[in-house]
Amino acid sequence: MPLIRTSVITFFAALLAVVVGALPLLASAQEEAPVVTGFCAACHGQEGPSPFIGVPTIHGLPEGVIETALYRFREGMRPCRTTACSAEGHCPDMNMCQIVGSMSDEQLAELAEWYAAQPFPAHQDPFDPELAELGRKVHEAQCEICHTNFGSDPVDDAGMLRGQRKVYLRTAMEDFQQGRRSAGFAAMDELLKGLSDRELDALAAFYSGAAPELPVPD
Repeated sequence: MPLIRTSVITFFAALLAVVVGALPLLASAQEEAPVVTGFCAACHGQEGPSPFIGVPTIHGLPEGVIETALYRFREGMRPCRTTACSAEGHCPDMNMCQIVGSMSDEQLAELAEWYAAQPFPAHQDPFDPELAELGRKVHEAQCEICHTNFGSDPVDDAGMLRGQRKVYLRTAMEDFQQGRRSAGFAAMDELLKGLSDRELDALAAFYSGAAPELPVPD
């Protein structure tokens, strides 16, 4: 009897270990990416950053920023461009309006929630130190109030600027400046309209080149 009892205890201990060991796998399955992210990864990167100079990294952005962007693309409220080819020669043949045009509100929300939960992989472009220093000064005077910690710690769903690609940043700021996009509140729209081309170049150089070198706050 002691031998049988020991065998039974050993069996159930082993079974418990298998069940407990499987729990992380079950949790992982529940947290799997929405199916459509496989399509998104073609331009935004599997884990980011994007391989295309005109495409933003969306991993780790605030959920509200992502969902609003997707909705505005779907409704044609943001410029829809087919991005330039990657350095490897990959050339997207669809733009964001076409991609999200048939998605439901629920699908947009699911995508935003999943991407917001991912870590943000900062990218760094080559930069002119003098131009980037001007960008830092413009940021501290005009942008830090919302895009805190040099654009790396968004508050109230401000977008992530630090570590994005330079071409994307410069194009986005020009879209705001020329009225092709709106931040949704007049203060930012008017601020960007008042900046010179050199100041926009400087901000893009700072956010994409110099800022990723700065320590990230805990």
